[in-house]
Amino acid sequence: MKRLVQLSVLLSPVVLAVLGAGSSEDRLEQILAKLKHSGDSLETFSARFEQTDHDFILEEEESSVGKLYLSVPGSIRWEYIEPNEKVLLVKEELVQLYNKVAGQVQEFDGDRIKGSGAGLLVGFGSSNEKIRENYDVRFLGETDNTATLKLIPKPDSGASVFTAIELTLDKQRWIPVRSVFHEANKDRTVVRFDSIEINGSLPSGIFELQLPPGVEFIKSQ
Repeated sequence: MKRLVQLSVLLSPVVLAVLGAGSSEDRLEQILAKLKHSGDSLETFSARFEQTDHDFILEEEESSVGKLYLSVPGSIRWEYIEPNEKVLLVKEELVQLYNKVAGQVQEFDGDRIKGSGAGLLVGFGSSNEKIRENYDVRFLGETDNTATLKLIPKPDSGASVFTAIELTLDKQRWIPVRSVFHEANKDRTVVRFDSIEINGSLPSGIFELQLPPGVEFIKSQ
């Protein structure tokens, strides 16, 4: 009887919860270590992406596809192909958005980078080592191929313009293959990556805008 009582205590829900919490925290630390290692070794990245923007109030969504090119540190090109051709370029504290149909390039200064395409690249590069510093991180679970984290920016960290970020990581390369960005107004953006190439050669001049004559430049505040 005494053995049964002891066994029932060991298997009580409270004890199991504590054991589960400990193992989850250990697993989270393992994943963050792998994420840091992948970020430290990342030099270039290219992938096809699909981005879906969900409007909470209008209950509408808009999808686009294109190519992403990244060179660490800080050179980023989001090349939107469908449904509208445009290029979002981040380089040397300057953000440029080229709208081919309008024949315009909007330029933003470095203060706008967190709200630009750079803000959608949490989980890529050397900034991974500061994830614990800038976010409250939760381990949401994993499959054989992926692990998912939820990042909530810490107050006054200035880490992100989003209220929460969910990263689904490929467990072979430990980079995001799906990212979900939640805004305060309940809008959200979902970005999926495939056809990924890491530390390969990027096309020459990919971080320069090739513009036809007559394009208008607009400096945005």
